[in-house]
Amino acid sequence: MAPQLTVHTLVLFVIFGGNVLLKRNFDSRDNVESLHESAECVQKTIEPLMTGDLWRYWDRFAYIVNKCSPTLKDVELGSFPNTDEFKYHYLPLKKVNGCSIVSLGIGKDVKAEKKMSSVMPECEFYGADPVNEDNNELFSAFGNFYNMAVGDKNGSFRSYVLEEIYRYQEVATIDLATFLRNNVKQKLIDQLMVDIEHAEYPVFPFFEENGQLEEWGIHVCQINIEIHSPTAEDRQTFATFLKKNFLNHQWIFINSELHPSFKHIRLFMVNARSRECLQRYFVKNEKTKNKVTKRRKELDEEEELLL
Repeated sequence: MAPQLTVHTLVLFVIFGGNVLLKRNFDSRDNVESLHESAECVQKTIEPLMTGDLWRYWDRFAYIVNKCSPTLKDVELGSFPNTDEFKYHYLPLKKVNGCSIVSLGIGKDVKAEKKMSSVMPECEFYGADPVNEDNNELFSAFGNFYNMAVGDKNGSFRSYVLEEIYRYQEVATIDLATFLRNNVKQKLIDQLMVDIEHAEYPVFPFFEENGQLEEWGIHVCQINIEIHSPTAEDRQTFATFLKKNFLNHQWIFINSELHPSFKHIRLFMVNARSRECLQRYFVKNEKTKNKVTKRRKELDEEEELLL
């Protein structure tokens, strides 16, 4: 039997790599709509570049993200400087009782986190790095530090870490979902900052719809991530993440930067499918909030029937 669709649902089927792309009308004239319009802009521009030489999409990615970045109403984007970069975080629309900010890969630089702590004193900070020296002392001054590497699996692996200089070292590691569940112990992560020296590539599946974070009921609202200069396999991994994201607009890319020499990408992205995140950061009007909440449930049910 064919699924029954509501009259307000705009459904467009597009064959994409054997999958069905469902584009939805989110029945909203506020920031939620702007976020998804931005995602469509990125998709429309990036998708044609993701064939053949994958350097084409990599070299253009940051420019396209910034060009398509959404215009949002009544929200404040904070920028927090580290020694050589900025971390970004949308401030909540109203006072919250608490929040969780997680840093993976401290690199002996906590300027951004300390500034965030002064602006958002209600937040708890959690940091992890395989190098204990200096990182423990610096981070423990305002947050909870864990001397471990966070990646895609439990055990140990050969990682590129900063001690006196950057060098390869065998380090103990824990997977991202387990770290958040067992160490951070929060279901809502307001900000996740990731700088884990190439270990970010196998972590991307955790962020996907129906990935392990979602499976365990953990919602991450905002992410600052450094995506290091890629091998051919890495470019394909990131391309796969983008293609999956095109299907559901799980993540909206807000701000990005391509290092001119090292070719790594710095990317800030926000979660546009988590009701909890939308209500905390992007949906101000109570009437619209209720509408988005109800509509989100309807659309998820319809997508499950259609795919």
